Amino acid sequence: MAFTKEVYKEFEDVVGVENICDDPSIMPAYYGTEFAAVILPKDTAEVQALVKLCNKHKVMFRPICTGWSGMFPKGIVLFDLRRMNRIVEINEKNMYAVVEPYVISAELQAELMKRGLNFCIKGAGTNCSAMLRGHGHMDQTTSGDDRNHLAIEWVTPEGEIVRSGSLGSADEWFCGDGPGPSLRAILTSAVPPGVTPGVFTKAAVKLYHWPGPSEFPIVGHSPKYTLGEIPANTMARYYSFPSVDKMWQAELKLGEGEICYELMGFNAAMVSCNITTCNEEEEEVFAKMSKEVQGPGFFVIIAGSSPEDFAYKKHVLEYIVKQNGGKSLKTVENPEVEGILMCQCIRISASIRETFRAGGAFNSIPIMGQRDLTIKWAIGAGKAKEPLIKNGYIVDDGGAFFGWGVEQGHLGKTEIFCKYDPQNAEAKKAVEQWQQEQTRRAFTEKYFASTLGSQEDIGPALSNYHLWWQKLVKTLDPNGVSPEGGALV
Repeated sequence: MAFTKEVYKEFEDVVGVENICDDPSIMPAYYGTEFAAVILPKDTAEVQALVKLCNKHKVMFRPICTGWSGMFPKGIVLFDLRRMNRIVEINEKNMYAVVEPYVISAELQAELMKRGLNFCIKGAGTNCSAMLRGHGHMDQTTSGDDRNHLAIEWVTPEGEIVRSGSLGSADEWFCGDGPGPSLRAILTSAVPPGVTPGVFTKAAVKLYHWPGPSEFPIVGHSPKYTLGEIPANTMARYYSFPSVDKMWQAELKLGEGEICYELMGFNAAMVSCNITTCNEEEEEVFAKMSKEVQGPGFFVIIAGSSPEDFAYKKHVLEYIVKQNGGKSLKTVENPEVEGILMCQCIRISASIRETFRAGGAFNSIPIMGQRDLTIKWAIGAGKAKEPLIKNGYIVDDGGAFFGWGVEQGHLGKTEIFCKYDPQNAEAKKAVEQWQQEQTRRAFTEKYFASTLGSQEDIGPALSNYHLWWQKLVKTLDPNGVSPEGGALV
């Protein structure tokens, strides 16, 4: 739907002539869609004014920041939030940072490390918004998902400004709840379908202690960066175990000891793709490493606050691994490889190479739940991939599973996926069937409450959450102008 000149002028008066566009030659640059207009607000007041205009004219809008995902129907208004790019506050005493939507994780982390702090870098990568909800490689110490959000500023679908928790009551960002009933489940999309309508304009995120250097001594050039030297009091290793049970017992003990800065249940294929620079090299290294590992395993980074702290953590790590029959992968003990993995897992997000290296597409099943149950389910999902590998539909990763503990293993996360060529119709069909079957298995065998399937199917088993969510959205968005929210998702 194109704007009339009069309506266009109303939106233009809010942001200025240089920050609105409906040029047909520019629109396809944004997601290949013919938007009614693309508008770049600079602050919360402008977002609020734009949302109210959308309600006045019954025009749907969709905000984006760093653009990881979303649906972009033809004719809607796109709010591009790239001008809202300020780190509002880094509160070292109370350990939180307040950011606008277009602050990327790499930028915030660089500032935090100068202060001995860090935060959860999501698997989507360090070029994504720091406000993003999700998980990452440092979940063991930095937690994940909505558990890292504190107070939030939100422009509702009708254009009201909501400041949650302590921000609303005391103009402070340290808490996302109270007084009164919590809005956490609504604001952070913990309730499926996982997308809160409206626009998130600021958010406070939790910070954590960072015992490593203020700056990584990176050398090399794209696509191969490594560390000039391994930072003092840090170490990265990959351990494989004779059985899943032995690996799990080691994970439990390491979690109890709270000694691992990162503990990620990598498989050999994931290590291979992170330390190589092309598909051919990856295939060669994967074949070599598959012979080197004795079974399932995990990748660990330990970081000490002092030489004594590091020595203690290293001793505990090696003792627990030995007690459970673990074996260190010699390839990762090479300082160059060790440095690459430290960069990938702390500063970048190893998930990018794991997922996109092969090209084409991927299809995943992200699951959060009790760690031992996520392991059992993931083993079955990995086995179910083997026929697809045999038929050449997906990249051969050995059918291995992976996953990791969150908050020293209090929770578990797994995100098993297939890499395939979407132009191959048979491969696409086979992967989609695998995904449907394994999602169904998670639900029917009660490993966890997967909500990725049909809500009409799953909802009745989960207190009819979907009906409550539909009522909630209808109340918040009576004009139906905000089908999806912004940067927290």
